[in-house]
Amino acid sequence: MAAGAPSPAAPALERVARSRQDLPPWAGGLVGALLVLIAWTVLALTVFSSAGNVPTPWAVVQQLAADGFGLYWANVSITTWSALQGYLWGNLVAIALAVAVLLVPPLEGAATQVAVLTYCVPLTAIGPIVLIVSPPGSRITSVFLAALSVVFTSVVGCLLGLRAADRTALDVVRAYGGSRWTALVKVRLIAALPNVFAALKLAAPAAFLGAVLGEYFGGVDSGLGILITAAQTNLRYAQLWALALMSGAVAGAGYLLVGVLARLLTPWSSTGEREGGISR
Repeated sequence: MAAGAPSPAAPALERVARSRQDLPPWAGGLVGALLVLIAWTVLALTVFSSAGNVPTPWAVVQQLAADGFGLYWANVSITTWSALQGYLWGNLVAIALAVAVLLVPPLEGAATQVAVLTYCVPLTAIGPIVLIVSPPGSRITSVFLAALSVVFTSVVGCLLGLRAADRTALDVVRAYGGSRWTALVKVRLIAALPNVFAALKLAAPAAFLGAVLGEYFGGVDSGLGILITAAQTNLRYAQLWALALMSGAVAGAGYLLVGVLARLLTPWSSTGEREGGISR
């Protein structure tokens, strides 16, 4: 074959690459999920068959059907409500810190330290302390850990977004005598939305998992964390796996929901991403 001549396999490779590009976006996720289910089934029937602590996917489905929809829905809704409260409070604190840094730059060091502190403090260490000081039977621990789980991510995203504003637009506001508050409202907030929503997407599953962990410490009589504790204590392996998968599914649903909201409120950002992907 002459130097520089195309390989005989090149047309076939091009057809394969083109067929992959023609696949819908969800096809890759579906294939990945099928591969995970196959690997899970094989491991459950071979490596972990003697111990029995890894049930097959079919056994987990049977457990979900045996427990009934009402059991899971009642506890998922309670945990989700706690996660939503923590998500709102945590993001309000994060946005307030980011705005304060932009309006008063000397506060950046203190705000950054607060954000890093919320990230570095182990939830398993702070959870029991919050439980002790909370009123009996309250869900403050669950809400607090959910809020604590989102502060750092949201602060970083908000600061990056608010600093991504076009310098020319900021100079125009300043030239016309606008204050920092005017520049924040007129320019920075619009420019910050894509980065802010990116942080909010990551914060959604973190808040839910923080709420579950707060219930896991006790002090309440309902929620996914309580069900997980009961299943672990009674060695109900199929139910434990079902609860773990359900927690992951709800956390993922929160991520997708915020993503859909971001596409609706920042269509220019999603359009730019698609165009960039096509050009590449």
